[in-house]
Amino acid sequence: MGRGQRPISGGLVIILLITSSSPITHSALINGNIFSSTVKTFTDKVGFPDIQTLYNDAQSTSFEVEGVSLVAEISNSLGVKFNGPVSAAKKIKEVVEAEEGNFSPTLLSSQCCQSVGVSYSSKFKTDVALDRSCTQISKDASPNRNYPTKAVEDAMRENARLNPNLKWQYFASEEGYYLSWPSVRQSDCDNYDPRFRPFYVATATPVHKDVVVILDQSGSMAGLYNGVTLMKIAQDAANTVLETLNPNDRVSVVAFESNAAIVGVSERSCLNLELALATPLNQKYLKRKINSLTTGFATNYEAALTKAFDVFESSSNILNEQVILFLTDGKKTAGGDPLTTIAQRNQKLGNRVMIFTYALGNSFDATDKTLLENMAAQTQTNPSYGVIKGGEYKQIIDPSLLRSSMASYYNRFSSNEYRTEPVFSVPYIDLFGLGLITSVCLPVYRGSGDLMGVSCSDVTMADLLSDITYFHEGDLSYAFIIDQYGRTLMHPQLPQLSSVKDDPIFVHIENLERSSGAATVIQEMLKGTTNKTKFNSQRTIPRGSVLYEGIETRSVISTYAWGSVPNSNLSMAIVVGEGDTLARLQHMTPNGDVFNYHRLDWDNSPGTSFCKHFNRYSTKDYSITMLTPGAFKDPINYLNTEETKAIVTVYENFLRGTTTTNPGLKDSVTNSVTLTYQAEQMWKANQEQEQLVLWRYIGTTDGIMRLYPGAQLPKNYDHTRRPWFIRSVALKGKIVFSSPYLDQWSLGYVITVSTTIQEKSTGSSTPVVAVAGTDFRVPYMYQLLLSSYSKCSETTYNCLVVDSSGLVVVHKDFVEFTGEPMIENMHITQKEPTIAEDLLNNQLMIKTSCLDFENIKEQFSYRISLSSSSDRMSSSAGYEIHPVADTNIFVIIKRIPSLSQSSCCTSYGVSPDKRLCGTISCDCLCYKQTFFNYCLDTYPLLSDTAPTCSPQPPDLSTEGLADTDRVKHLGICFDAQCSGRSTKGGCHNVSGCSWCYLDNVNDALSKPFCGTVYTCQHGALATSDPNCSGNSCGDEDGGGSGGIIAGVIIAILIVLAIVIGIVLWRRKQAGASSSSPSQINGVANPAMSTSPAPSNNAQPMSTFASWEPGLSAPPMYPPTYEESTSHQHRNHIFAEDFVEDINGLRVLQNEARRHRFYHLYSAVESRINELEGPPQYIELY
Repeated sequence: MGRGQRPISGGLVIILLITSSSPITHSALINGNIFSSTVKTFTDKVGFPDIQTLYNDAQSTSFEVEGVSLVAEISNSLGVKFNGPVSAAKKIKEVVEAEEGNFSPTLLSSQCCQSVGVSYSSKFKTDVALDRSCTQISKDASPNRNYPTKAVEDAMRENARLNPNLKWQYFASEEGYYLSWPSVRQSDCDNYDPRFRPFYVATATPVHKDVVVILDQSGSMAGLYNGVTLMKIAQDAANTVLETLNPNDRVSVVAFESNAAIVGVSERSCLNLELALATPLNQKYLKRKINSLTTGFATNYEAALTKAFDVFESSSNILNEQVILFLTDGKKTAGGDPLTTIAQRNQKLGNRVMIFTYALGNSFDATDKTLLENMAAQTQTNPSYGVIKGGEYKQIIDPSLLRSSMASYYNRFSSNEYRTEPVFSVPYIDLFGLGLITSVCLPVYRGSGDLMGVSCSDVTMADLLSDITYFHEGDLSYAFIIDQYGRTLMHPQLPQLSSVKDDPIFVHIENLERSSGAATVIQEMLKGTTNKTKFNSQRTIPRGSVLYEGIETRSVISTYAWGSVPNSNLSMAIVVGEGDTLARLQHMTPNGDVFNYHRLDWDNSPGTSFCKHFNRYSTKDYSITMLTPGAFKDPINYLNTEETKAIVTVYENFLRGTTTTNPGLKDSVTNSVTLTYQAEQMWKANQEQEQLVLWRYIGTTDGIMRLYPGAQLPKNYDHTRRPWFIRSVALKGKIVFSSPYLDQWSLGYVITVSTTIQEKSTGSSTPVVAVAGTDFRVPYMYQLLLSSYSKCSETTYNCLVVDSSGLVVVHKDFVEFTGEPMIENMHITQKEPTIAEDLLNNQLMIKTSCLDFENIKEQFSYRISLSSSSDRMSSSAGYEIHPVADTNIFVIIKRIPSLSQSSCCTSYGVSPDKRLCGTISCDCLCYKQTFFNYCLDTYPLLSDTAPTCSPQPPDLSTEGLADTDRVKHLGICFDAQCSGRSTKGGCHNVSGCSWCYLDNVNDALSKPFCGTVYTCQHGALATSDPNCSGNSCGDEDGGGSGGIIAGVIIAILIVLAIVIGIVLWRRKQAGASSSSPSQINGVANPAMSTSPAPSNNAQPMSTFASWEPGLSAPPMYPPTYEESTSHQHRNHIFAEDFVEDINGLRVLQNEARRHRFYHLYSAVESRINELEGPPQYIELY
């Protein structure tokens, strides 16, 4: 299921595709159909067919997805959402303009850097004070500033009441201060000037700009001002200029001394040819390069200007305002006449370039100043090539004023036109953790018509676009949304907006929609039209974790319907696959039992009993139901709302049928909750499952998640975004196995098996309505394999299972290992490189790739798709591979030892997106750097370019799920009776037991035993248990002191006497050696058949969970799985339930004590053996 699964960063896609199979020329060692029957029996036991029957029997209605009506419905919904921040910004503007005459020098709110009374808000993801605003004042603010009245703060508070999805609201003044609601503690207050922020500049002067910053790095720039070099002051000023730009602007930086160079070309060659869009990535890069500049020698104005005009000429000719900001601290000492250069080069551009010159310091004479003034005025430029755009010359005597002087260049592009249309910022990452947000701003004017400032309201993109993010209408339909420049804001091939944590790359829609027919659609969307068309397009289908399992593509006849979004600069589209249908359950009447919310911490019902299920605070009285975001009409409002007991009560009342007041749930949710309740009844009735699996669950496509035993889930849990759900939908109709992962909740490595549940039947054309799944531990999977094939236990063969992505599902080394286990995301190229190389060499395994646009990488993966068995036993690799019908897995049997060796992938634990591909064909999961034009912010895609990768699932927030303290004194939910399971196979046959064969320093135990997963983890005594040491575990209940210790010592002496007596008496009574339980090549069969070992084609066992080790037949302790029945093993002595009351002391009342008793018995028996000879081993009762 993936609860508590460790996140693996990175993204590699591996595909193993069997295009041909070698004919089997001799009798196969194993038959894949046997394991297929084993899997079917297992899934029957856990109830997958029964859940499908529930939906087959339910009354439902199917209908086709209709794109045009959905576009109208969703675009109108989006328009209403956008109207919220637009109306808020307008309201602030209206109040500020109305209150202008009442502004005063008195500051009514506290300063943000001294903000008090703040507390954490889940809505704002930081500490805020909702009852007040705060003001931030720039060090360069006007000394004669006037502050707003309280009416402005009141307007902001009222806006928030009317529109709960609003985030920050603020008024930024032309005088250099910033009033924000709610109050939040800011940092770096002195350096923050709202007038130089992108939201302000874009609103005050809504024109796109091409800016070339020219920085003097001559030797004189090493001079100091107040202990800071002039170079550092110039760097800070240049960085501030960059901050005024937005991604619709373009920029370049030139540094000069004796010569000139464009900054940053060493790593981004496109900068040598063109201006770069001022995206967050480019701004960060240029800042880093600017800050690394050092001083040089002479001062060559001509060389610097030549480089600047080179960039303008080589860049595409668009209608941006073009400007050069030229900064120097001294006279020209090298090069030709800069005025001539300006005249000659600017005339080629139609005299479009405006020049600002800045003289830093007071080392300039009259001639120097005149030259810089003439450069700004372009005195030698010929007006016949275009109107000369005169710039501005400034001498900055006080270097501390350089930053504000240079950054205010944009004021030259302002106009006196009174504008009322809102300006939408390009989405950016919020400083306080809200994720990707957009600012909706309006210019605010004085009564005189001059600009007074800017009013803004922020909203998260996740809030605005939740209708697109959580769109689910059919298996092959999806939605996307773009802005007026073609930047994709939401698309199923991009990460969820709520999971974006760093400055994004805005992928152009042409990179995601690459079908030939999509080009026309995109052009029309950019025009803002509404229409529809049909053509053949490609679908990218995720297969689980894209880093390890990759993607696949399908060709689908699709209808594209599109339209513009009211109150915004966006356009959206709905893409509907031909024949895509939706299923809706008909009305079902709920009752009081159908719904128990997953917040067990709020269940105070006296009838509920809680228990410890591994590490979780659980109950087996009922399954829990979680309403994931997709169950709500407004998913983001659900995520942003702090969950309270009162809200949960509203959910309960509605879904139990006690009230008709819908708390914002989709219409289908009541029926899904009611129907899946029948799955809970089946789970509880089938007690065989209790010891077989860890968790049982079902997740529906309309957002319902039901889990048994009941346990709390993370607030942001969305099963439809988890690998187990995605994997199953991609492999519709199959039984799907995950590769093992470390589940922190279950104290071990876990495998998930899942399958789709479809409306009425399991046909390929029927829609998926849910996915059912269950988890079990890795040793159990290996036990199934061994009990299916006797050959797998022979010393000359090993067996393993891999999935269709080449990930190893189970291997002998996953069960028997020493040291740190290497299990999770283990690939066949790592675990069995010889086999992997043979698969590749014989075109049985191929590599494919996909483009990860977010990380600018091409990720590689493998895929196996084998319809019939392939025999490679006669090859040097020596193996057979068999598909397991109706699943995603393959069984491999290999010869030991192999006749050849290979070194494909030699490293483990490196995420695929962190491992650069090498040159060998049999490489690890890896990536190659793909080409990305940072300047244009585009991928130059070719006809053979790989398809787009699917996004990784978002990280789960496990805050509040630490159950350690709550489960300390609880009993376990299901008693696996591990101590009574005396064979390794019997121990591995239940979910809560672990075979202990190592001590806590990985030395072999003299007597392996079956313990709980708390006592024994990964085959070794748990080092986390302070009572475990050496080769045993201490008293779990702890101990006392004084008289208690004396009593324990006496009890031990008495027990020792009893043990000696029992040994001597039993040895006199013992007869011939006891026989062993039914085994297959030394492996306990879960069915405990007493018939001889089956042939290779024997059917697997018929039952799984019902088997218990028979105490009537002395069980066997096979130290390793290789030992066959020809080996004679001594039966061990074990006290099953030895409980004695000696002077009030209960001895051996739990597993640890029984285990200690066993070691005591062994020590006594060994000593007697030395005195009297070998004993006969018997069962001790």
